[in-house]
Amino acid sequence: MARVYPSDPGVAALRLFQSWFGGHYARSLAIDETDSDDGLYTASLTVGRRWTLSVTILNTLLAGASVQYEAARAAVERRLDAEDRSIVLWAPRGAPLPAAEPGLSEVALAVERANTIEDGRLEVRRPIELYLRRVDTTGSVVTVLGGLSAHWAQFTNRVPGSFQLNSGQLFRLPHSQEERDDLADRIVLAAGQPGVDDTETIRTEDCWTANDLGDGGSFVLGTPEPENDEQSAALRRTLRKLLKRAEPRLREGTFDARALVVLGAATYADEEKLTWALRGMDPSLYAGYDILAVCADGVVKTLLQPGRSTLPWDAPL
Repeated sequence: MARVYPSDPGVAALRLFQSWFGGHYARSLAIDETDSDDGLYTASLTVGRRWTLSVTILNTLLAGASVQYEAARAAVERRLDAEDRSIVLWAPRGAPLPAAEPGLSEVALAVERANTIEDGRLEVRRPIELYLRRVDTTGSVVTVLGGLSAHWAQFTNRVPGSFQLNSGQLFRLPHSQEERDDLADRIVLAAGQPGVDDTETIRTEDCWTANDLGDGGSFVLGTPEPENDEQSAALRRTLRKLLKRAEPRLREGTFDARALVVLGAATYADEEKLTWALRGMDPSLYAGYDILAVCADGVVKTLLQPGRSTLPWDAPL
């Protein structure tokens, strides 16, 4: 089947779920049938050539999509496919995607140079610049805009004066805590250089995550909407709507088990809000599923999973 751009995020989520499933249960998964309908992606699968599994994927990314962002997603996916790559590239919340050159080639080059971190994900590094300006010789504080805004306290009482740090090009820090600490130290060191109203440029990298799929084309997942106070309420509304739309699927067909996968945006996997949103909802909305998982920032995390030997394919033959 010819690829469609931009891709359906549900396809990427299904492939990541397949990878998790195979690693956990040591069983093969064959896709028998799929369907996609406005954020609701469903699939019927065969496990180990014997058992049937229904998978329902809720795509919460669709709620924040825009025409411009989807066009850029398509452009990046085409460029990665032209390089014969097969990855899921996770853009941090609010991070813009290039829609033309040279940005597309820069992303392709960053993917080519990506390194593997200990949990198996790829870290895609893009060179960026931070700008540090001294605004006063008194005090010892850094006011931060952009991706480092949550880390302003690291610089308090460590700098000689009052500064403004523009980290607008930075959306995601590296996985390594050592590298994060090193960046903070370099910012503190740079603070000793400029005079009032002078600016120091600090070169670093914006570190996105990706999953290596092996083959079958590339996918780009993300949202143009940055994190804000309204996102939590909007996420709950989106989830409730999608769960209610998925209810008829629970009454269709006869399956040995059913799985629900919720796909969403998160700059860091350990900060995803999907788990919190689901646990704060009426559990009867997803009580008909045997497996419940969330997928964000390249990580599939299970929230509901039967004990060993409960599902038919998990018992000794």
